[in-house]
Amino acid sequence: MKKFLLPLLLVPMMFGVFSKNTVKNEVFELKTPVISYAIRLNDEHPFLDYWASFREAHPAVCDITKEEFKEMYIVYMGLSQEEKDYVNAQDDGVEEGYTIGQVIRTLVNKYYPNHNKVKEEKQKLDQSSIIVIATVVALVGATAISILYILKNQKVIK
Repeated sequence: MKKFLLPLLLVPMMFGVFSKNTVKNEVFELKTPVISYAIRLNDEHPFLDYWASFREAHPAVCDITKEEFKEMYIVYMGLSQEEKDYVNAQDDGVEEGYTIGQVIRTLVNKYYPNHNKVKEEKQKLDQSSIIVIATVVALVGATAISILYILKNQKVIK
């Protein structure tokens, strides 16, 4: 019985009845590979067009109000990281030598200053000035204790 069932089960596999490579729909077949090129135009970056109109309306960066900045920043934050990198590297168009990223950073620092940087910018005392201050405080303390001791021995104070 085993000799009869084994060939009976193997015959359909030999003819490909249970084959996974059967394609009944030719839509998914690819006869020849196709290479496509992507050309980056301003159409792919509508933010650049938006930026040009924004900067024409606001030629002076210092005169941009916080509400106008917020509107522009919402559009900017909608970009992906790759798009932000590309946009940040583009020239501003209004002010020569500045990029869009530098202008946006300037506006962010203007309206949302980082107080941690301000704290870090405070000057710290160097080692020699700390030693001088500690020595002066120690001398004043020792002098005060000495004066109190002399006054107690002279019986000026009890």
